[in-house]
Amino acid sequence: MSNPFELSARKTWPTTFFFRVWQDHPRYAPAIIEHLYEAKQRQSTEIASKVAVGAKSAQGLYESPFDLFDDPAPVLLPLRGFIVASLCMAASRVNGGSIPPDRLAVEFEASWYHITNRGGFHDAHYHPGCSWCGIYYLQAGDSAGGSEGAPGNGVNRFYSPISTGGHHSDYGANYLSSNRIDITPQDGLLFIFPSYLLHSALPYQGARDRVILSFNARIDPADDEESPEPVDAPAADRPAPQPRSTDRSKETIPWK
Repeated sequence: MSNPFELSARKTWPTTFFFRVWQDHPRYAPAIIEHLYEAKQRQSTEIASKVAVGAKSAQGLYESPFDLFDDPAPVLLPLRGFIVASLCMAASRVNGGSIPPDRLAVEFEASWYHITNRGGFHDAHYHPGCSWCGIYYLQAGDSAGGSEGAPGNGVNRFYSPISTGGHHSDYGANYLSSNRIDITPQDGLLFIFPSYLLHSALPYQGARDRVILSFNARIDPADDEESPEPVDAPAADRPAPQPRSTDRSKETIPWK
């Protein structure tokens, strides 16, 4: 039993990321990428979704309509299944396993591709209307993490949800000084994040295009499952502290 007279701590409202590499990426990715390029050729405009056009670069970025997973093409089904399974595992884990993954159902509120080059970017934004979002890196191209004092090429940047405005800058608040992290694309990497996070895609330039598939998801119990009361996630599922970079304003997560 813990001693009530000793200082104790509890983490509340943690921000959890999930990441997973698809084992079958080398098998399926070439055909998926070919399918997306065929769809790109049919687009009459770069930003086919017509959503938040002002937040996206005027050149170098091709975005599909937000209904990619409604496409019945068989080539997309294996990747869609991998993403659905991963989302169910993630939602079950953050909710303490109160409903097992195989008793959850996923609805894609939106799904789309980005094909980027020539400095294409997407400015900082949120994803409304969903609980979890994700990025699957089909082709990282020449994406790379940034060097000291310089931004990365084609990285996805996520910003802290904790407002640091007005706090006193001393040692006591030093743990809040890292206010963003950069995710460096890697072929076959699925990155899942909560929808409330502000994030962006930094400009990309490379010999090959940067090709990703993104989605917004709603996750609920299957029709025959009752939703349980909210529970605290077990300690094992709470995110471990990440090592801080020399640049105290950001952290970079290397995946290789």
